[in-house]
This record gives sequence, structure tokens and C-alpha cells, in this order.
Amino acid sequence: MSRIVRFSVFVLLIALLGACVAPPTSPSATAMINPGDKIGDFLVTKGEAEDVVYTWEMGCTKQGSAEVYVCKSTVGEKVNIAAGVYAALSGKTLDSLWSEHTYELLIGDRPVNLAAFGSIDVAHPRVGTMRHWNVVLEAAKPSEITIHDRGKVDGESFESAMIFTFSPP
Repeated sequence: MSRIVRFSVFVLLIALLGACVAPPTSPSATAMINPGDKIGDFLVTKGEAEDVVYTWEMGCTKQGSAEVYVCKSTVGEKVNIAAGVYAALSGKTLDSLWSEHTYELLIGDRPVNLAAFGSIDVAHPRVGTMRHWNVVLEAAKPSEITIHDRGKVDGESFESAMIFTFSPP
């Protein structure tokens, strides 16, 4: 076989193998959630302190002995779903406590890109200023969604699940 024929066969083989490669797929279920993403009937976005409801304002109820809470809201209401950090009882500043804490938030089975959402400081009536990751859910229609979070604040580990139920206004 001549060099040109061997080279042509080699190029043809490469082209055929390239055609057999699977096409790119859509993002996996574990792709990180960013501001503006939709999950089913929910928009995951950021909010302003004055137009967002926080879980401590919702009267979420604990279910059984596990750390599972049910929180009720209405369609169209913006709900901050992230746990907050406050320094009032720790003897530390809010900034130092925030920089030391660890936190992971999952909506369904997908992790949230917390850095993309940033944080927000909010006045709490009993503990003073709280800092939350600025992760807000808004439902387009009556729906339910579960979030899981875990982390460590001031040496204390925590883990919980919250079921958010959005009803008609």
C-alpha cells in the first residue's frame, strides 16, 4: 500500500470513529443551580430583604423526631430557603462567624452554587442581624419542593430537610 492510500484510510477511520461518539447530552441532574434556573414550577433567584419571606417568619413545623420541617407559603411569594448565621450569642462578629461557617444546600438532588447567589443581611427581631445566602424560591403554581441543607456554624454541625408547600393565594 502506498503512503497516500494508508494516510487516506487512516483519515477515513478517524472520521468514522468520530461519527460514533455520542452527542453532547443535556446537563446532568447534579449540575449546580444558579440564579435564574428553573426547577419544575420553581424559579430559583435572588431577592431583596424587604420583599422576601424568611423561614423563621413562616412558622415552619417540625415533623416527628427527625430534622424535617414543613413550611407553607403561597404562589408568587418569594421565600429565602437558606439557613442564616447570627453572632449575637457566639461572642464573635458576624463577619468572622460567616467566614468560618460551612454550608451546603441542595434543591432536590442538585447542589446550589451559593457563591453565585451571594449573601444578604437581615434584621431578625430576636437575634439581631442575620446573614443568609441569598437563595430565593418562587412558585409559578401550587407545588411542593424539598430542600436539604447541612453545615457547621461556630463548631456546631447541623443537617435538615425542609418541604416547602406553595398554595394558591
